[in-house]
Amino acid sequence: MKPYELLLIITPDHDENEAEALTNQVKDIIESGGAIIKIDPWGKKRLAYPIQKRNEGYYVLYIFESAPSFVAQLNQSLHVIESILRYMIVQYEDDIDKLKAELAAEAEQPTPEAEEPTSDSEVEAAAEDKSEDATDNNIEAADDDTETVDEDVTDDAAEAEDTTESA
Repeated sequence: MKPYELLLIITPDHDENEAEALTNQVKDIIESGGAIIKIDPWGKKRLAYPIQKRNEGYYVLYIFESAPSFVAQLNQSLHVIESILRYMIVQYEDDIDKLKAELAAEAEQPTPEAEEPTSDSEVEAAAEDKSEDATDNNIEAADDDTETVDEDVTDDAAEAEDTTESA
């Protein structure tokens, strides 16, 4: 099986849900003869030149693996769908194993779930904790600033003594 990429431009006459339904329809067609690696919906974009008196279209990029004979069948299937303004199927040039590894790494990363307080008292307690932390940080920052100023004054006095001794 060889890797391919398919770029579709769907007519902008449809709303997002209809474009997503067509995206899923094409996905099902590809899965009937190959394996989808990645689907990347780019959204509605302006066309470089008008196609069928339209200036915009929904772009969707598919990266998939299939047998070379299936590409001809896919070509025929896409040609029949009237909602597709343009499409292009080319052999995928980049390293497919690298792409699969990146997608696997993204899938393995746990999504951080924010712990949200459930009751009003917990919300108030969380707000108080944040304000106390901010106050403590401001006090610590102020202490750090005074130490820096004291050190600068000491350094200036030492430089003045050095110049007096050398003269």
